[in-house]
Amino acid sequence: MSNQLGKPRPLWRVLALSAVTGLAYYGWYKWVIQDELHRYTGSDWSGAVCLLPFGMGVGLPQLLRLYDPDVPGWFGWFSLLGIVWIYIVQFRLYRTVNRLYRTAGQPEPLIVWWLFIPGLNLIVGLRQIHFLSEYWARQRGDVIDDPIARRLPLFFAAETSSTS
Repeated sequence: MSNQLGKPRPLWRVLALSAVTGLAYYGWYKWVIQDELHRYTGSDWSGAVCLLPFGMGVGLPQLLRLYDPDVPGWFGWFSLLGIVWIYIVQFRLYRTVNRLYRTAGQPEPLIVWWLFIPGLNLIVGLRQIHFLSEYWARQRGDVIDDPIARRLPLFFAAETSSTS
């Protein structure tokens, strides 16, 4: 692991900026955290590797289906490949966050298999944002106050997790 630490981004800020920008900030957030983890670990996928296949996988089949008269309507179903790709990316991201915590001698905060259960996938995604921010803050010697995590300890306490 390198000494190039990522920047703590509290959950409240990610949610607020994502809401205000119509999720554009969230796309940028996903890209930048993947780049930070890639630089830090030296082994994780970059933001481009994670998000470009997703964007192309979801968008290209729809564009071809709509604007190319030679492409049959069922071709739009190929967009599911982009969805499958982002699940693979999320699975790897959650494992990486758990590995960072494990390497630091702390309990793994994310239950990776929650990714595949509707409802729980949202909770584990929010937990990932929180715990990655907490990890970067600790590595920098900072303390980040996150009012959402503070008010919802049931969802954001590390003790509620188990290994994947």
